[in-house]
This record gives sequence, structure tokens and C-alpha cells, in this order.
Amino acid sequence: MAREEILKQVVYVSKNIRDVKFTADGTTIDFVAPEEEGAALSQAIEKIANRLASALRTIQRKVLFRSSIADRDHFFDCRELAGVHIFPPGQAVLEELPLALFRYFDRVFEDFGLPWRATPMLAPTLISGDVLARCDYFRSFPHYVTFTTHLKEEAAVIERFRARHETENRLLDDTLGDMVNPTTCLAPAMCYHVYDLYTRRTIPVRGVTRSICGPCFRFESANIRDLRRLQEFTMRELVFLGSREDVLACRERSIEMMSKFLEHHSLAAEIRTASDPFFISPDAVSKTYFQLRSDSKYEVSLFLPGGDRVAAASHNYHSDFFGRAFETDVESKGRMHSVCVAFGLERWVYAFLVQHGTEPTRWPSCVRRAPEICQLEAASKRLANPY
Repeated sequence: MAREEILKQVVYVSKNIRDVKFTADGTTIDFVAPEEEGAALSQAIEKIANRLASALRTIQRKVLFRSSIADRDHFFDCRELAGVHIFPPGQAVLEELPLALFRYFDRVFEDFGLPWRATPMLAPTLISGDVLARCDYFRSFPHYVTFTTHLKEEAAVIERFRARHETENRLLDDTLGDMVNPTTCLAPAMCYHVYDLYTRRTIPVRGVTRSICGPCFRFESANIRDLRRLQEFTMRELVFLGSREDVLACRERSIEMMSKFLEHHSLAAEIRTASDPFFISPDAVSKTYFQLRSDSKYEVSLFLPGGDRVAAASHNYHSDFFGRAFETDVESKGRMHSVCVAFGLERWVYAFLVQHGTEPTRWPSCVRRAPEICQLEAASKRLANPY
């Protein structure tokens, strides 16, 4: 557990660090960096590793569920997936079979909200910096933030920018000086739009459930790779707002539903306690310790080759943090508590293909017979036999 938490943080020590990994025996951290920086970076990494290892030594990760097929020993090579195109700085274009799978997972995870009659919600890609500040995002995850801005509204500045790029086919390095200070960001999670919507409102005693999906943006430096970790990805969320006992009951039910879902789809996985990748600030260790100790976050950890995993979903309890931050109450019950259940759709596509391969005839029947897959197969047949 400590090793996983260490790897989340050390890549932010320097932009020159890459390929960070533990040796097979788990006692040594290997990384690639310029030789002249090696000694200093080693000291910085060792400091982080010792601090986390010491803080987490007394904690055991809790596993709520382990699928019956968790010990699978056969995986498929998906390093080069047909229908997946990765572009820098961490964006993916999907088509054909991966796109059909993406649409399948989006639909079935939207259906997760049916027992609660979740109200759908369409939110913008941009989010106010003030909203993220109220969510404590700049203190906890400053390394993730993608800011948005524009050229200063001055004709001379705009003309100077235009003239500099008259013969250039790239964005020049001195552009930032022509920009206004950013006040908006690209949303790092969909649920923040929901909390903002209920600012200074009182929700009914029975609570509120919202369903939301959209593009999210997190800069993850050297961790960015294939569909497992993108700078731009798609997150579908189910957000529960209400009293403590009500939202925790919703989380418990959603975890039960996810356990059955994993079995039904023959996926090697665990549902286990986890923590968010806080920035390497002095209080990061205490935040990590609290999350793991308080069981506030459970992740759906899908297995990959070589002992790797990908966290494809999470069930997060925030206590009344967002109720206090946005001054939201529950009728006759005080400050609002919240739970969000989040699904990273591209990660589900990747892990499913790694575990089941790219031949649909080998897939679990629930996916093989899904309308998204059947439609793709029908379209392929029409193209092969147009007459």
C-alpha cells in the first residue's frame, strides 16, 4: 500500500523524472533522470518514501470485495489497440470496437442511478476558479489544475501576438505575457458542478441524486500513459446529497451493485480502501493517512498484467465538507453530507480489453450481446457486403 502511495507522489518532485518504479523485491525505487540531478532527486524521493512508509506502517488496506476471477493469470497485450489513438499531451481518440465499449460502459453506469431515479445533468467543461478554491482543490491538488485564459483585450497585444505567429506553426514560448490572469479552469471532476448548483440552498429531507457525465482534465506529468491515465478523460458520476445516514446507505448499495457488476462481467478486481493523490506538501501524508484510516474512499481496482492495477471507479464519502463549503443544508437535518460514485470510462475500456481481449466472441454474454456491440457488428457486415 505504501509503495502505491509513494509512486503517486514522486513524479511531482521534478519534471525530469520518468519511469519511476519499485524493484521486484519492493526495497528500491528506480527512476530515469539527468545524471547531474540524480543525487539530489534521489534524496528528495527517499524523503517522501520514508515519510509515507512511516505514516502508513500501522494501516492495513481494507478489501471489501474480491472477485471470484481475481486470480486470473492470462491477460492480453493491449499496448497497441486498434481503434485507440493517443495524442500528446494525453488525449485519446476512440473509434470502432473501443468506442462501442466506451458507449456500453457509459450507458450501464448511467443505469446505476436508476434505483434512485437520478436526475440527469449537463454541465460545462469550464469551472470557476473560485468554485475549485471552495472545494479545497488548490491546496490539495494544485499539480492537477489546468487553467484557461485568453489574450488581453488590447489591440496592440493581439496584433503583437498575431505578428509573432505570422510565419510560425507552433505556439511560441513567450505567449504567457500576453494573457490575462486566469479565473476559470478545465473541470477536474464533474461532481463540483453539482455542489455549486446547490450553493446556499436547502435540499429536501429525502435527499437528492444527480447523474452527470463529461470531460475532465488533470495534469499527471510522467504518469500520463495510454488509456489508463490521460490528461483529458471522461468521467461519469452519480452524486448523492442528503443526511449522513442516507448518503452512506446509498454508497453501501452502490458498492453491492458494483460487486455484482464485476462478477457478471468476469472482471478480476477488488473494491478496497484508497486515497487521493495529494500533492507532496507537508500535510499530504496526514490527508492520505486520514482517508485510508477513515474508509472515506473505496476504489474499484481492476487487475492488469505484471501485478499492475488501474483504479477505474471510486465510492467517495465527503462527510459534510461540501455542505459547509457551499452552505447547503438538508431540510430539518442540518448541513448536507455527500457521496459521489465516479467511473473513469476510458479506464474501463482499457482494463476490459486487457482482461478479455479484442475478439467479442470471447467476451461475457452481457457485453457481447449489448446493443452497442451488435450495432457495430451489423455496420461492419453492411460495409463488407454493401449489396
